[in-house]
Amino acid sequence: MRKNWFWPIFLIASAVILIASQLGLFSYHLSLLTVFFTLILVACLGSSLRYLNMSGIVFSVAFLAIIYARPLGITRLVPWTILGAALLLSIGLSMLIRPRYYRYHRSHYHHHEHHRDTEENVGTINDDHVNLDISLGNSIRYIHSEHFKSATLNVSMAGAKVYFDDVNIQDNQATISVDVSLGSLELYLPKTWQVQESISNSMGHVSTEGTPLTAGPGVTINGSVSLGELRIIYI
Repeated sequence: MRKNWFWPIFLIASAVILIASQLGLFSYHLSLLTVFFTLILVACLGSSLRYLNMSGIVFSVAFLAIIYARPLGITRLVPWTILGAALLLSIGLSMLIRPRYYRYHRSHYHHHEHHRDTEENVGTINDDHVNLDISLGNSIRYIHSEHFKSATLNVSMAGAKVYFDDVNIQDNQATISVDVSLGSLELYLPKTWQVQESISNSMGHVSTEGTPLTAGPGVTINGSVSLGELRIIYI
């Protein structure tokens, strides 16, 4: 099994940075709160770089720039200019560059068992009411349900793919609630689903790929997207 070196090295480096900052070894004084947010953003940046998650990369760098605007000499650009530029860059780069696992899973989504053995952060949820919280990472989830009712998906500073192709809706009605902030969420839905969207979009990007059929169960997707991306993909 391939050893994951990122988190051990990151935690050790974080301890060194924390101690050095409190000993005044940096020319620019760092408060504990600044160090804390810096470490979180660096962790998100490292995880996003690993999977080429453009939203995570761009917004991690943007918030680091906001935190260190004074030593960087860019105080005139924060926060809205940097956030606006980050949003445009995130959308543009996401259209050009897909995460590393995108092509693999898009063309092989029927072979779920093989994916669980070869990919990290991949799992299956067997439940009629799904609750999923993902932060600071990249995950893929396959939903299995014979009587699917609802799903609540919260994605923060992360990238997530959720597959609903092995789901049956018995009562012809289901609800998917999403809350995406500083991240990306991709929903893979059967073409037979008749989807109604009620999504609050705040400086985010919502898109649909594929064309659903004209008959099938009704599904409502509601929630909010803030400084992130939601993609609805019919398969």
